[in-house]
Order: sequence, then structure tokens, then C-alpha cells
Amino acid sequence: MSSAYKPIDQNYRELLEALVAKRAATRLQFYSDIGEFLTLHATLKELAQRGEEEYLVLTTGEEIRLDRIVRVDDKPAPGYDESFFQCDVR
Repeated sequence: MSSAYKPIDQNYRELLEALVAKRAATRLQFYSDIGEFLTLHATLKELAQRGEEEYLVLTTGEEIRLDRIVRVDDKPAPGYDESFFQCDVR
């Protein structure tokens, strides 16, 4: 997993901003700092900027870098289509 921050799609950022404004309780799927694919159910608190990197801050205090988010509720982040979420078992 690349450690260099990549700005996210503006439309997806606007979706996150709208959810934060509502303090929405959501299901988040993302990659951790060490490359783990995680799913959390959490309430969104704010978007924060640390230098050039942007983070989604949860009410728990946890921060998720925006370019590591894969899906929020049923909305995949740009670069992840529905085939990404299908099981490979045949």
C-alpha cells in the first residue's frame, strides 16, 4: 500500500462532507495504515487536514485517511466498483 497521499475525487469528498454534517452513523470499509482491510460501524464527526493529508474523524477519535476509504455504506469510493466486493469463491 502506497504511503503517499492521493487526493480523493471531489464528488466523493462532498458525499463525505454531507454525511459528516448529519453526523451519520455509517458502515465504513477502508485500509489501515498497515494494509488491513477493515469494516467499522461508526458515527462520523468531521473532516480534518494534517499537512497535505485529509482524514475522516470518527466520534471514537479514530482517524481514517480519505484515500484509504473503500466504501461508505453502499457507496464505493472511486476506483472500487462492485466487482471489488464480490467473493472469488467459485
